[in-house]
Order: sequence, then C-alpha cells, then structure tokens
Amino acid sequence: MKLETQAITKNFGGIQALNGISLTIADNELVGIIGPNGAGKTTFVNTITGFHSPDKGRLILNGEDITGLKPNEITRRGIGRTFQVTRAFRRMTVMENMLVPALAVSRDRSRMEAKEQARKVLDFLTLDHLRNDYARSLSGGQQKLLELAQLLMTDPDLLFLDEPFAGVHPKLMETIFEYINMVHAQGKSFIIISHDMPSIFALSKRLIVLNYGEVLADDTPDIVKDDPRVIEAYLGEDDDD
Repeated sequence: MKLETQAITKNFGGIQALNGISLTIADNELVGIIGPNGAGKTTFVNTITGFHSPDKGRLILNGEDITGLKPNEITRRGIGRTFQVTRAFRRMTVMENMLVPALAVSRDRSRMEAKEQARKVLDFLTLDHLRNDYARSLSGGQQKLLELAQLLMTDPDLLFLDEPFAGVHPKLMETIFEYINMVHAQGKSFIIISHDMPSIFALSKRLIVLNYGEVLADDTPDIVKDDPRVIEAYLGEDDDD
C-alpha cells in the first residue's frame, strides 16, 4: 500500500489547521507523528480517513485519487483508524462490538467465521474472557484494546492509531506494544499519534513532527530528537489540538 498526501490544506474558519502537507507512506512502514498541542495531528488523520475533506490538495492511495471519499469508503480501501476517545458501542457486548465492523466491511463473511476470528483477536489482546461483558463495564485501557481489536476485524493495510497509550495501565501498554509489533511483522503499516514520548520513540522507525499544520521534521527518531527546531517547538506555548 502506498499513500500520498499532496499539499493537503484544511481550514476551520480563520484557523489553518493543515498547511500544504505532502508526505508519502510506503508499504510496511511504522511511522510516529508527534507535535505540540494544536499542531494539526488529529486533523491530519481525520482528513486522510474521510472525516474531513481537504480544502486543497489530493489524497492518493495506490494510484487512486481518494480525496473526499467518506469514512466507510476509505475503510473498504484498507485504511483503518482508532480515536483519541474510544467509540465502543457501550450497550453491546464485547463480542457484538467485534462483529459490527467485521460484517459491515465484508458481507460475504458468515457470522460464524467472524466470531471465530473475533475470538482469536480477543484472545491475543487478553480480552476473550470479557467477550460476553458489556463494553461499558470495561476499564479505559480495556476499551482501548477493544477498539484495536475492532480495527483488526476490518483487516486494514494501513492503521492509524490516535493516542493509543493515553490513560493506559503499563501492563495493558505492553499488550498494545505486542499488538503493534505483531501486526507490523505481518506487513501492515502504522501511523501512530502519541504524546507518550518513550513509547513513540521506542516503536517508530520514522518520526514526523507537525507544528502549526506543517511538517517540521521527518526522519529517524534519533535524528529528530536532536533537531533544534523540534526542541524549540516543544518548549513553546501551545494551544489545544
């Protein structure tokens, strides 16, 4: 899978959230995105995944222009994402939450096949014993794991994770680490937004820094962490993202 963002620009009223971002994400990349609050990180993900349409620029996936497609259309093309605030169906069981994305994306899959896959995914993410519990009864960290599990049910080639470590217990964080490394080893690409610097530096092979809606740095974590522009950006005053 190859994703290109070509001079993507997004405005909200008089605020320019993204200013001409051009990036290429290739097959089997593990990319981290960091930046001060208000840098445009979540807006960038929302624009790629169809929750916003760019005001200018194009999104190209495997040679196809996907600019302006709806989220469900983006998902069917192999791009999946999680959210800063988890969006589980709280009045449904864990298993029911797993079946929703599986059956929505692939209508040819039987319910029995989807349940079998769901059990395997839940088992890996240490949630299988909770499969009959309602999602609302899960801890915040467990709901993060459930959202990751739901994402796997759509079998995406490119996974966007928005703050996957926020508010997560260290033990559950280890499980998320294992999840990312295992899925990445299968040839999947990840783009991970995180304010947890130790985690993102440990995981990422490439690190992109956004600031005021622009790409400030794009290199290996070792080079990025010593970039004077990056250091200055993190020492400045920030607004909420």
